[in-house]
Amino acid sequence: MRNSDTARILDLLTELSESINGPRPKEPGPKARRPLSDRVDELDRKVDKLDTRVSEVQLGLATLAADTKGQFREIDERFNKVDARFAAVDAQFRKIDGRFQKIDERFHKVDARFDAVDRQFNTVNRNIAVLRVELVDHMERIHSELAGRIVDLETPGTEGRGGSGSGSGGSGVPLAS
Repeated sequence: MRNSDTARILDLLTELSESINGPRPKEPGPKARRPLSDRVDELDRKVDKLDTRVSEVQLGLATLAADTKGQFREIDERFNKVDARFAAVDAQFRKIDGRFQKIDERFHKVDARFDAVDRQFNTVNRNIAVLRVELVDHMERIHSELAGRIVDLETPGTEGRGGSGSGSGGSGVPLAS
């Protein structure tokens, strides 16, 4: 078989296959390659663009780092000022706390004095109550004693003289009840 017959048979088989299965997808043909120098030049341009972009990003990051560092420095200064204010307020609160402690000590002393006065007052009240009972008892004894003596001193005949119970005193008021 000759080469032309083989090509002809192959063409017929291809037509038959396409009529049954549909047209055959075309295979991409070999790509035409550009010369190596052009490809290297294009790659060099891409590397230069990438290098430029990396430099820009590095510059942006350096600027951002410097700005951030400066901002943190400012924040640190503000916190130092706030810390100083808190320290001053804390010192004032410590002074006030010391004053309150002194006031508490004074109140404890005053409370102790009030407790002592209360104890003395209760003692005096008890003493007054005891003295009152004793005084009433003594008064009752004195009254009984005097009444008994006055009755002993009155004469038995003076009652019937027409006076209305006036005794030896003549004033009309009985001496003892």
